[in-house]
Amino acid sequence: MQSVLKETRERMKKSMEAFEHNIAAVRTGRANPAILNRVTVEYYGANMPLNQV
Repeated sequence: MQSVLKETRERMKKSMEAFEHNIAAVRTGRANPAILNRVTVEYYGANMPLNQV
């Protein structure tokens, strides 16, 4: 039982860290070009980040 709780805590901690990272990118009230950093587009048959096209 303890191993299950330990694994669950670790997974929840990783999920919260990912959530905090994602929410830090959200800026309200003004335009932010950083929101496009994760957008990929197909360019000559290959997926590339939008900021590299």
